Amino acid sequence: MKRLSVGSALLIVLAVVLATAPVEAYKMFSKSTTFKGAGTFYGPGNLPESPLFDVVIETITFASPTHMITPFFNNGGAAPNVCAQETFFKPPTGTLSDRVTRINENVNVCHWVLAGFPVLAAVVDGGVHAGEQLADLHEDGTMTMTMEFAFDLGEGRVMKLPFNATTGTLKIPPSLQTQRGQPGGIDQAGPYKTGDTITGRLGDYDNDGLIDGAVVVVGNIPLESPFFPGAPYALIRYFVTDMPAKGVLVGRLPQAK
Repeated sequence: MKRLSVGSALLIVLAVVLATAPVEAYKMFSKSTTFKGAGTFYGPGNLPESPLFDVVIETITFASPTHMITPFFNNGGAAPNVCAQETFFKPPTGTLSDRVTRINENVNVCHWVLAGFPVLAAVVDGGVHAGEQLADLHEDGTMTMTMEFAFDLGEGRVMKLPFNATTGTLKIPPSLQTQRGQPGGIDQAGPYKTGDTITGRLGDYDNDGLIDGAVVVVGNIPLESPFFPGAPYALIRYFVTDMPAKGVLVGRLPQAK
């Protein structure tokens, strides 16, 4: 009898779960109070590591057993608003401080302080995703998650960044300056140097019968940024969900290294 890979096993289980599930949408939680906490942001550059902001993804729907969508939702300043808007803007506007870029309010992000600076980090409209958050399960047992993402430093200072997350392994990139053969780059993300790896996970690690895990992201701050231009950054975000796992465990508990 041919043995299934853990990735194939997870896909089969999810297909069965989705076929029998009494609900059409799920939620994902990543907070300081959930399993393993919200996660950690490393860098950019030689900045020390920072705890990540809380976030709850309110609506995750399955277009197929391997493809998930968080649709774009924005109703301006009307309730419900993401919790960061309640502290960043009074009254809330549904947009970033440029008053143009709309927030996907299905991704309920909270206030963040990075190296002493207040930041609103949000999934936003525009780009190839049109404001949606997309996730895909793969045969190797990993999940990828992509979206249009932005850091808002206030007063219209908005940095839009690609957000390509995985439960697999990523390498810390060199600075944009180093990539271009230019001097002055900072080739580290907090405690991690260029070439170091950081690893996510997907399974049921808290043994509650529901899927949980961690996604990792690496990238570079744009060169036009006033804040550590070109420097690499990395993050690991832990999450729990209300999706049944049915006892399937994918991978092993990883460590960033």
